[in-house]
Amino acid sequence: MKIEIWSDIMCPWCYIGKARLDRAIERLGGGGHDAGGRGAGGRDDIEVVWRSFELRPDQPRTPGATLGEMMREKLGLQPGETVELFEKIRALGEAEGLDIRLTGVRPVNSFDAQRLVHLAAESGLAHRMKSELFRAYLTDQQNVADHEVLLHTATRAGLDADAAGAVLAGDAYGEDVREDERAAARRGVTGVPTVFVDGVRVATGVPSVDQFHRALVEAG
Repeated sequence: MKIEIWSDIMCPWCYIGKARLDRAIERLGGGGHDAGGRGAGGRDDIEVVWRSFELRPDQPRTPGATLGEMMREKLGLQPGETVELFEKIRALGEAEGLDIRLTGVRPVNSFDAQRLVHLAAESGLAHRMKSELFRAYLTDQQNVADHEVLLHTATRAGLDADAAGAVLAGDAYGEDVREDERAAARRGVTGVPTVFVDGVRVATGVPSVDQFHRALVEAG
């Protein structure tokens, strides 16, 4: 069974979706899957593939406005509306055991972070790398476009520091990110998270644990 997930670490809904997918996989075999994305506990037939998607491809690497400020400027939301939305997301994340702190978060470019996920996939660490990137940005409010931050996050996820540093110093895996984005366009992916199980798209938006589980059972 192949699970493909288009996501961006800038997206708190993607973090929630990952947590729900983890729970759905655990329901199948009681063991979930390991950091490499392959099933454990009787579910070693599951492969999780993380696909790149940039919500803000033109965003600079240097932090600027907060997410709330950007939403108020670009979407015309009032301060009270962003506070209400952020609290809703915080509560939904808490229900999944996550600590999501959107107040004060400053969006940055995620291209280099996406490249490191591709590096991590080669050693079976993509799933763990995604978790560490989500936590660095959405909980610790770090600049995940900064190479020092990314290097620290990569080593925390178990990647070799020299290998991660070499990727950040060059352009390795850049074409892999672009191919994921082209594949997203071919498959009609316009927002994240978007999940396919054996080529079949799971419910739009952020599926519940039950919706994920149902899709996995039907595919399995």
